[in-house]
Amino acid sequence: MAHVERTARVAAVPLRVAVFSHGTTAPPAQRAYREELDLFAAAERLGYDGAWVRQFHFRHDDAPARGGLPAPFVFFAALAERTATLRLGLGAVTLPHEDPVRVAEDAAVLDAISDGRVELGVANGGGPETLDVFAPALVDADHDRRRDAFEEQFARLLGALRGEPLGSGTARLQPDGSALLDRIWDATLTAESAAIAATRGHGVLVGTTQTVPAEVTAAAYLDALPDGVPPRLALSTAIYPATDRETALREARDGIEAKYAWGESFLPPATTLAEKAASLNLHYGTADDIAESILAKPYSRFATQLNVQVDDGYRDVGARVDALALFAEQVVPRIGAVLTREAVAA
Repeated sequence: MAHVERTARVAAVPLRVAVFSHGTTAPPAQRAYREELDLFAAAERLGYDGAWVRQFHFRHDDAPARGGLPAPFVFFAALAERTATLRLGLGAVTLPHEDPVRVAEDAAVLDAISDGRVELGVANGGGPETLDVFAPALVDADHDRRRDAFEEQFARLLGALRGEPLGSGTARLQPDGSALLDRIWDATLTAESAAIAATRGHGVLVGTTQTVPAEVTAAAYLDALPDGVPPRLALSTAIYPATDRETALREARDGIEAKYAWGESFLPPATTLAEKAASLNLHYGTADDIAESILAKPYSRFATQLNVQVDDGYRDVGARVDALALFAEQVVPRIGAVLTREAVAA
């Protein structure tokens, strides 16, 4: 499919803007979780479409801030009571760590109490430390075995949501979760997995760090999407506003260094702070700087949803809310108009 045809498909879908949080928390967890709830409640007031969180497990003695949010359904149950319109996005539940029927049950209950606001994202993966706890049989498994195990779990999850019999008897999911079948998202790091998500008719979650450029993943998704299926392509967009680009880099240094160190094994090589920020797809500086940076990225024109991240380098939750306000009020009107105009022209 040609680039023109891809962007034309995207143009038919209104651009949505949501907030994405990795939920990485340092003790005390009570305060951290409440601050995340405050952040998302503020996002709804600012007009954001959704809140997305990433599931992370466990505390580590050498890195106490790792872990973050192991129970996103519990967290979103609290957020559902504090909000009225915000979409509740699981971005994503790592299926190898879970019983897929329990995931279906939790998602169906959350969808019921939130009046149908759940967006259910799932992911393969899991590092040796988490698999050792949740799925020890997969710790030493090769790629194909782990992929097959994931596909089996995914099939069980979708079957439960469809209302198929569970086990050998007549048990079925309660409450009914069939409405969620139109709100499934696959988290992906590669073009191959994005294409698989497209053939299923699912949405795809593309992070700020990919094993291939985000535009390659996005193009593979749109090329494989069946005719008549509206694209749902959410791209994560990390931002750090400041009075100028140099100030932004200086203030966000610790966050940039930490995240680059986490992904250095698969990110493009970088030595300077600016190079590391670019590898992480961080958009920083004034509102104009951020808008220009986003529009300059070749993947931006493929997005039907931007998931804005304000995780790294911020001094407190108030600064994160201020960043979201600036993005909503000064950046979104500009990039939304340009991206829509370019896509329609294509």
